[in-house]
Amino acid sequence: MKRINLSDGMPSSFKKNDLKLETQELVNKLQKECVNSGLSYVEINKALHIADEELYKSVINSSCQTSLN
Repeated sequence: MKRINLSDGMPSSFKKNDLKLETQELVNKLQKECVNSGLSYVEINKALHIADEELYKSVINSSCQTSLN
């Protein structure tokens, strides 16, 4: 199975200004949605964790499909 790179080699701790503009815009949108949701920090964190897990599985699945073709 093909190994999936989960990072681009950047350190695990970096500042928002270090991100590409498109990534900064995504961060801003995510923060706005989280604040506007009215959910507690714990519930927001759960939702972000689930979304991250589902995105990861999607990447794994598409990678497996690509390697099979």
